[in-house]
Amino acid sequence: MGHTGSGKSSIINVLMHFYEFQSGRVLLDDVDIRNYSQEELRKNIGLVLQDPFLYHGTIKSNIAMYQDISEEQVQVAAAFVDADSFIQELPQGYDSPVSERGSSFSTGQRQLLAFARTVASQPKILILDEATANIDSETESLVQASLAKMRQGRTTIAIAHRLSTIQDANCIYVLDKGRIIESGTHEELLALGGTYHKMYSLQAGAMS
Repeated sequence: MGHTGSGKSSIINVLMHFYEFQSGRVLLDDVDIRNYSQEELRKNIGLVLQDPFLYHGTIKSNIAMYQDISEEQVQVAAAFVDADSFIQELPQGYDSPVSERGSSFSTGQRQLLAFARTVASQPKILILDEATANIDSETESLVQASLAKMRQGRTTIAIAHRLSTIQDANCIYVLDKGRIIESGTHEELLALGGTYHKMYSLQAGAMS
């Protein structure tokens, strides 16, 4: 976590190998990510963005996203993240049309469809880039519950502005100008009384 411009998204871009880097290494299972093909990286790392990308097609094609998976696998993935209930209520179910960027769905519904797409690919690593920043109150509890299930048994890297969403993390890294300035659990960082403590207190005060 960190303020805007602290380098959070840049780290994700390097990890996904969207950017080349001149020095240092990024290791995945003790292997430099530059030794993986882009296809291997995309298969093993599931990326969920703040503004999920949906394209013109059907719900089924958006979840499958060019993967060679069956309709049953699509439905299993949707059910796992609790998207199946609202999909089944649509007149055409999984064959329902999706407009560009999914404008006919709520923010929470779009995020659930993005979750289903990620689960369908069965990644070993999950990256959440402000994945809950813009969700609507109607589906917030559903999205949070789905995220909890997705994280089970997976290494999860979460970029978060709302600190309440990362309190249970094994380790929280605080970034400033591209550098890690604090690290530890939620309790350890509060006890430290530094940047994290200040940001958490400000957010807690704003919500009270």
